[in-house]
Parts: sequence; structure tokens; C-alpha cells
Amino acid sequence: MTKLQKELPNPKILIISPNPVANSKTENSLGLNYLDYIQAPEQVIKSNKSTYMNSKEEIEKKLKEKNMRLADILTNDNIHPNDQGHYIWFEVMQEYFK
Repeated sequence: MTKLQKELPNPKILIISPNPVANSKTENSLGLNYLDYIQAPEQVIKSNKSTYMNSKEEIEKKLKEKNMRLADILTNDNIHPNDQGHYIWFEVMQEYFK
């Protein structure tokens, strides 16, 4: 971010969270889980006055509206979005930019 801001003095950069995953409480070898990786950067990004969008929360809202489950939009690895998941992510981003 520092390099981008230095080389492009007036960039418009939107930082978005990753999509929701099925095993958000599973810890890695550092003892951190998915939610830790969502919360820590969000605080840093906001303190640096960068633009941040929590797409995870917006995707989850969209799933409720459509009466869908998280499993409906993820591939078999329970992490990456399938075609439907990418489309919902697109809808969330489209609404953000309106």
C-alpha cells in the first residue's frame, strides 16, 4: 500500500475482505483462524484511512436474502467460491459501486 500510494499519489484503492469460508474457526499453525485474518487487517486499513469493504458480511447478508446456505456458493474445498459464489460476490460489488 505504501509503495502504491507513493508511486500513485492519488490512487483510489478499495481493499475487500475475502469471501466467507466454511471452517472459519479452524486455526492454522500460528494459532490464527480466518476471522483473525479478517479483523486485524480491517483495523489497520481503517487506521490508515484506506477504503475497506467487508465483502464477507455483505455476501452473508445476500445469502440470507436469497435463502441460501454458504455451502451452496463454495467449491468442494469449502473455501473458494463456485460460479454462484462469484456471481453473488459480483452482485455485492455492483451494489457497493452504485
